This record gives sequence, structure tokens and C-alpha cells, in this order.
Amino acid sequence: MRYLGIDYGLHMGISVSDEKNTFAYPVCILNKKENIIEELKRIIDKYEITHIIMGNPINLNGSLSDKSKEVLNFVKILKENFNCKVILTDERLTTIEANKILVNTKGKKRKKVIDAVSATIILDSYLDKINKGG
Repeated sequence: MRYLGIDYGLHMGISVSDEKNTFAYPVCILNKKENIIEELKRIIDKYEITHIIMGNPINLNGSLSDKSKEVLNFVKILKENFNCKVILTDERLTTIEANKILVNTKGKKRKKVIDAVSATIILDSYLDKINKGG
């Protein structure tokens, strides 16, 4: 049983858990113009994923953002196409945290990895919560 983390946006950051589900690491960034379902299937099969942890970018006040509504629609697509449990988790401020991690990475390099780092933060936070009994 392994977990896949997704940071949904213009590009989708993808991360996976280690085999013991103790930590996450970045895998790739998918462009939404690509055939996302085929790419995700390849990743899910390769890593034997059983759970998808999807970041939900809710507003700071807890209400659904416009992007949250897109995420909810994408969750439906995931559930229709994959035999994985899909779990939404709060991703507020993960991009800010990712930017702090990438403080010494500039320009195009940063743009290439920021979404994958955000996906890693999303999945790591979820793994920490379940491993501590939360």
C-alpha cells in the first residue's frame, strides 16, 4: 500500500510515499494539457498506489475557493478512472512553504519543481497525521 500526493494547479505536482508510508518524495510535474489520466495510470501502476491524497486549496476562512471546485471535479474523474481511495486534505499555505524550501532556487528551475515540492508537502503532512494516529 502506497500513497500518491497531488498538488492540483496549472501543472500538477506528483509525489509518492516510500514503501513504509513514513515520508513522501517528489516524482514529477504533469502538464494538464497532457493526457493526465494515462500518465497517472502509469505512475499508479508503477508505484502500486492504493490511496490518492489530493490537496484541497480552501480559502483561509475555510470556505471553498474557485480552485477547490475544480479539485472536487477532478476527484470525481479520479474516482471514475482508478480503483484507489481518494482523500482530500487541506493544502492551505503549502505553496508558501514550498517557496521557503526553494529559497535558493531561482527562476525557471523553481517553476519546474515548485508543484512537485508542494505535492510532497501535502503528502508528507497527511502521512505525519496518520502515523501519529490522527
